[in-house]
Amino acid sequence: MKLFKNRVFIMGSLLGISIMQGVQGEAIEEIPKENNQDLVQQATPKLASFRPWKKQKAKKPDKSEKQEKRDKEKAEKMIYQWLKTYSEVLNFVEKKSFRSVNFARFIQDSLKSAVSQIDAHSSFFAPENYKAVMESTSGEFSGIGVSIISKAPDDDTLVIIDVIQGGPAEKAGVKSGDKIIEVNGEKIKMLTSDEVVSKLKGKVGSQLSLKVLRNKKPIDFTVTRDIIKDRTSLCYFFKNQGIYYLSLKMFTENVASQVSELLKKANEGKCKGLVLDLRRNPGGILDSGIDMAGLFLEKNSLVVVTKDRDKKVKAEYRTTSNPVLKSSIPIFILIDNFTASAAEILAGSLKYYSHKTCVGDESNTRPLMVFLLGTSTFGKGSVQEVIPVSNGCALKLTTMLYYLPEDYSIQAAGIQPDFVVKPKTVPSEEMKWINDLYGKEVALKHHVTIAEVEKNGGKIDPEAKKDAEKIEAQSERAHILAADEGEEAESDEAEDDGDQTKDTKAKKDMLDLGKGRLHQDKNKIKNKEEEEKEKSWDEKQREELAMDVQVQASINMISLLNEAKKANKRLATHREEAITFLKKHYLVDTMVELEKIH
Repeated sequence: MKLFKNRVFIMGSLLGISIMQGVQGEAIEEIPKENNQDLVQQATPKLASFRPWKKQKAKKPDKSEKQEKRDKEKAEKMIYQWLKTYSEVLNFVEKKSFRSVNFARFIQDSLKSAVSQIDAHSSFFAPENYKAVMESTSGEFSGIGVSIISKAPDDDTLVIIDVIQGGPAEKAGVKSGDKIIEVNGEKIKMLTSDEVVSKLKGKVGSQLSLKVLRNKKPIDFTVTRDIIKDRTSLCYFFKNQGIYYLSLKMFTENVASQVSELLKKANEGKCKGLVLDLRRNPGGILDSGIDMAGLFLEKNSLVVVTKDRDKKVKAEYRTTSNPVLKSSIPIFILIDNFTASAAEILAGSLKYYSHKTCVGDESNTRPLMVFLLGTSTFGKGSVQEVIPVSNGCALKLTTMLYYLPEDYSIQAAGIQPDFVVKPKTVPSEEMKWINDLYGKEVALKHHVTIAEVEKNGGKIDPEAKKDAEKIEAQSERAHILAADEGEEAESDEAEDDGDQTKDTKAKKDMLDLGKGRLHQDKNKIKNKEEEEKEKSWDEKQREELAMDVQVQASINMISLLNEAKKANKRLATHREEAITFLKKHYLVDTMVELEKIH
């Protein structure tokens, strides 16, 4: 018996008919009577709800499809409803406003304000802003050498988290922790982070005036823009311990080749361990991060995927080359709350594969010994697209989220270290506040929340979630305090202007005494500056590394693991065993169990 083309209704025994017709009206072969019953029995489950005298309904959409359709219809209805209101407002303003209105600016400002509230990284660019942002990326333009934290347009300040050594900002006296409030006399409130950055950039040799808040007091600087020659990588060899240290401040095109050379030395037995420093690394080129992962992981290993709001995978990023690392040396990755985006993806993916798999030839399986040390990362796990629109404007919109293997998300939660070791240099109150509250995605206004990530099918590390929720609870108050500081600064400036007229005589009386003290202070500063100039950039880096407790902890743990393996080759052969061993024999910044002895 031949099977039927297309779908057929099997009615044989049910209707006493031995001839059937297909849905397309095709002639169908008669079924021998002895085979009728078998076919009916096979078809019975499909006929449970079949009624030949009623028209069969089309397959019903599932709940998610129905909900999606309802949401779309609701959104469209809302858009048309409020576009009508918006046009009515424009009409009344045009007809009745006492003041004449620039409607182009009116509409642009309303879009800028609205889009910035979608999430922490979305923004609308007016024509001149979009043009400035695009021009600032060309080779003709330079900057002042600072790293900043993203701000919402209605924020009064933009926080500087790092100042490049020897850069224009440092030479002018700008410090980490300063909060920018004005650029060239223009207040930065109602400007996006991208717009402020474009104003900081300009042609080499051009000057800009910068007003910042420091200790709640406004300070003015004149900064001369220059080409920023910050080193994106820094490498040292701890000779006595046989361990390489590599600091990466950003993922650039050639960064993977630098790390490859160190791994080749490890393969030759010239290296007992590697410390990869990703602290204060904001990310950079994602493809470079994938290339970095390819140095450690098997070819075609999944590093990260992007998914849209419908949970659809839009892109997969996999390693494209065979791993360079052939040994199982301990690799410690240093992270902090300014490790973000591509840097988080690299750290998270290597941690995942180190935990889940062994890499290498099947005949010579070896573990990937990767450990994270420091503090939890920033939590930037979203993807933005810059979309040009009409009238020379553009829209920067968060359209997707990053997901590590097994759908783990870093958005808002970041990545937790295996060993919590906090920096022991005590930061100023300003910098401590910035590190604790601003140095996290979860502290930004309108960030994509953990709840949204979980709703979209993403998984969050429980410890990271707990940490993020604690910071989120504190961040609202931090933003209020920041706004209050901006207002206080304006008030202080106004008071200072008034005091200048009242206290002129008193200041004159103190002038001679002040001149003497000023002369002494200048001499002290001059001597200190001369001492600093005598030290080369390399010497400063060596001194900082020598005092860095997180680097020291990594070096000591690598040495401890190597000594343990000398004593017993079967000891700490895999990542989880090594973590248990190190936590038992090396105290870090976590609570330890203490028993009181009477």
